[in-house]
Amino acid sequence: MKARSFIIIFCLAVLLSVAIVAADSPTSFLITGEVSNSGNPVNDPGVMVINTNTAEAFTVETSASTNYFSTITSSYNVSVNDMLNFSIDGEQINTHTIIQSDIDAGGLEIDLTIASAYLCGDVTCNGIVDLGDVILLANFVGYYPGRPEYYLNSTQMLAGNVTGDSCVDTGDVILLSNYVGYTWYELRCAE
Repeated sequence: MKARSFIIIFCLAVLLSVAIVAADSPTSFLITGEVSNSGNPVNDPGVMVINTNTAEAFTVETSASTNYFSTITSSYNVSVNDMLNFSIDGEQINTHTIIQSDIDAGGLEIDLTIASAYLCGDVTCNGIVDLGDVILLANFVGYYPGRPEYYLNSTQMLAGNVTGDSCVDTGDVILLSNYVGYTWYELRCAE
């Protein structure tokens, strides 16, 4: 009888320890969303997500061909009542306080909207549209694509999309060049 009682107590202890280990196991927490400006997609947005309670910055994945962003972390890094700060190219866009339903769902989806605070054609963001903007846009589009020194942030991409077709390409370089050289050309950035 003593041996049987010992085995039952031992089995209960093992089950309890497994339950404790399982309760301490982290679960994935996925943060996703899309970035837009006045309803227009902003491709390859420079999104940063910071948990202000822990000062932890999460690595955010984006793509040059889409306005989608995502980051994955774990329940060890996000808790109920933690505040997440969302910024794009250094400008705070939104905050979100984690609630229990976010934890239960394994993450959250949050879309971010950039305020339209740019001058159409001002790719250098210096307050005027001039030849410097044409040169930077041309280097980004054709001469040195992919070179970090000619990378455009999301605001510069919006200012450089002077044809208004949501794609920064040689058409934008040509129109911007014509606009700088001849006053009768009109830029058509998205509003």
